[in-house]
Amino acid sequence: MLGFTYRVAASQVRHLVPNVLELEDEPLMSTTVLDYGMSPVGAYKEFVHLVEVTYKNEKFMDSLILILDNEAAIFAGREQYGFPKVFGKAGIQTANGTRLVLANAQRPAGRSLFECEFIPDHRIPSLPAADKWGLNLRSIPQPCAGTSQAIQELIPTIMDWKFSEIWAGHGQITFPRRSAFDPWCGLDILRYEGSFLARGLTGELRCLGESFKV
Repeated sequence: MLGFTYRVAASQVRHLVPNVLELEDEPLMSTTVLDYGMSPVGAYKEFVHLVEVTYKNEKFMDSLILILDNEAAIFAGREQYGFPKVFGKAGIQTANGTRLVLANAQRPAGRSLFECEFIPDHRIPSLPAADKWGLNLRSIPQPCAGTSQAIQELIPTIMDWKFSEIWAGHGQITFPRRSAFDPWCGLDILRYEGSFLARGLTGELRCLGESFKV
């Protein structure tokens, strides 16, 4: 897992977030590339792009987009939990003859939308425990037009992670292109908050046990 946190202007992400969610003037972004290894739906790598929001006076991390190439993982996450998962390709490269760690996300495969590099500096014992639940907007349209409104609800979820090895260091993100098809990319980063590399990870997804109608 290679992760970055940073700040952007609210105007760059406001159009990506449901109107019921509030943003700070310079919201916190979290961008992560993960290599899950094996899972109940198979092995895959994933790009995860989140922004910190406020809903009913509580902080959450709103999912903007998740890019991966595993069909079962896409459909399970999207239909059940509302994750905005789409087909594409994510990758992490740790063995390249240097200490540089590289990662990228492509959509479609071959069209790079996100690139990053990370230089490990020192090991750390742990990452801060996740203190914010994630939010996904699940929308279920009605089969016949004009019968009733679509069902829309915010689904809170959180991942409990365990790692065997964590490195802090210096990272940099690049968005190679701006895209009308992918409006989440092309961000101008105001400042970085931190970056890390975690290895030997296992994770378990949990739900809050309730959803919020919108």
